[in-house]
Amino acid sequence: MKLPLLLGLFALLPASLWLAGCATSTMSRIDANRATYESWPVEMRQAVLDGRIEKDMTPEMVEMVLGKPGRVESRAGRRGDFEEVWIYGGSSNSPVKNANVGVGIGIGPVSIGGIGGGVGGSNADYREVVFAGGKVVSGDDPK
Repeated sequence: MKLPLLLGLFALLPASLWLAGCATSTMSRIDANRATYESWPVEMRQAVLDGRIEKDMTPEMVEMVLGKPGRVESRAGRRGDFEEVWIYGGSSNSPVKNANVGVGIGIGPVSIGGIGGGVGGSNADYREVVFAGGKVVSGDDPK
């Protein structure tokens, strides 16, 4: 009886380690760049803490909130200037769309599933942040 439980816990350990190292949090990015963060106006620091993208944020501020984008594109803006578009989530981070992997373990009548993952994601987590002149002019907020 103890063997299936032990094997199940062993199967969950890699999953928890994978989730912990999968992405850096906003707080860990702030901690790694504390001096830069402290130099920003209080409204921008609060927006970063809240995970919000605000108009006039710099690319450095956006990266502290969301991390590095999956893809960066340039396009002509409305006023004839060029915009830089940072794309997060959805299928923007990978040419493979909606690929998933699952691993489970079972002994006898007891089966314990453990590890799962995916690449590409769905459109629900797709997000664009648009910069013009080095400042945010618009950003999709999935909340």
